[in-house]
Amino acid sequence: MNNDKGYFESSEFRELLAKYENSIKLGMSIYFGIDEFVDLLSYYLSIDKSEEAENVLEAAKRLHPTAPENTKMEIRLLLYAGEARKALELFKELKYIEEAEMLTIKAEIMVALRDFKQAHDIAIELLQKSMPGQESIYEGLEILLDCGFALDALEICETALKAAPQQTSLYEVKAECLIELQRINEAVRIYNKLLDSNPYSTFYWEQLGHIYYMVKKFGKSLECFEYESAINEDIEYANMMQAYCYYHLRDYSSAKKLFATLADKYRNTVTPIFYIGLCHYYEGKIEEAITAFDIAIGNAQEGTISMMLARINKAILLDLSGEQSVADDAMSMALLMHPDNMKQLVLTEKRLYDLRDKENLTFDDMNIIETKEWNTEETLYRLGVHLVKHNHLTLGKRVLNYCRDICYDKSDVDAYLAYILWNTDKKEQALEAIENALDGRSNELFELFDIPYNANISSTSFIEQIKQKESSN
Repeated sequence: MNNDKGYFESSEFRELLAKYENSIKLGMSIYFGIDEFVDLLSYYLSIDKSEEAENVLEAAKRLHPTAPENTKMEIRLLLYAGEARKALELFKELKYIEEAEMLTIKAEIMVALRDFKQAHDIAIELLQKSMPGQESIYEGLEILLDCGFALDALEICETALKAAPQQTSLYEVKAECLIELQRINEAVRIYNKLLDSNPYSTFYWEQLGHIYYMVKKFGKSLECFEYESAINEDIEYANMMQAYCYYHLRDYSSAKKLFATLADKYRNTVTPIFYIGLCHYYEGKIEEAITAFDIAIGNAQEGTISMMLARINKAILLDLSGEQSVADDAMSMALLMHPDNMKQLVLTEKRLYDLRDKENLTFDDMNIIETKEWNTEETLYRLGVHLVKHNHLTLGKRVLNYCRDICYDKSDVDAYLAYILWNTDKKEQALEAIENALDGRSNELFELFDIPYNANISSTSFIEQIKQKESSN
């Protein structure tokens, strides 16, 4: 397998790819070497075309039924599909392959199993056995990066570059290390230098564009992805990233055109139609936005964050339109079928939720969602707070009541419920929530009603102060 990421752009690989895809299109049986099949499978996985990768494996098995590379390719497909345990069982069947490659495959499986200590130890062993200039150095460094040891990888990478200063892949890894460490200017300098040598590398333009995207320099990011598209207009990733950039730059018309092209091509996809809904909302087209989120809900799988966020956004829009009963039903479904991982609910800088994946996260997003493990109680509480802050009080009440049942410390939830009940003319019901929040020493209660904190205040005195503030206003 060729691990140089620029290899897929080379004329050598492009000829191989054209030859293979033409043979499929024409139904011809043409001979390909096992290493060529390995490269083809790697390429298809790199652009998220797993079905095409599976077809490559089947063709390889027909032409080279005894080749150990078939097992290695099958392991890679299992890892791509999230089947790390099955990959580990298949790994045990591997025989007669070079030691460095064996270590690399095992480490990749350990990373997928989140056994980062063992993966780290394998990576160090791999690096210690590597000679300057060998591809195994590159593999070991990538594994360290995957394990979260970016600083260690950077130090080793810089040492390796002293011994092999012309090895392009090492500069690529160094840039990846710097990105992980959020040393952005240094990474940008590396990619600009690489582009000076290879200005038609879509990979380098893509990496540079992604760096700018992560630091919210969307204008610069857009320019990079436009260059990538100019070099190869068939790269859909570049089109998708341009659409995200236009969205953040508030050019909703341009964003919708690109998202619509992707939505038309992939009829059952969620993300493009989800963002079309967001664009409609920011253009003031509420009904069109609701329709788009309905389509997204129809396309999404139950129990996914995309389904939940589409339902939440729909509920918010219905509430804005005065359809509180229907909005409440939509929010009920979002809560009833919520996924295990809801950490995107803590990203609350806008009224409606954006849908994130690994490609469109910014560093600001990552610094919030990756600082800790967000549990169900915390994420649902954040959702409830978000709804209250945007004056969706009825929806917030439903979420916070749901959240209260699973909370260990209910005092802040009671504070928000008290605020909601008081401001929706349910003052008698608010009394119990106020008492609960005071008993739990919730300072949030005082913040919500704009009253100085007093640990010894009674609920009666608290309510009197609320009434005094209201009458003075």
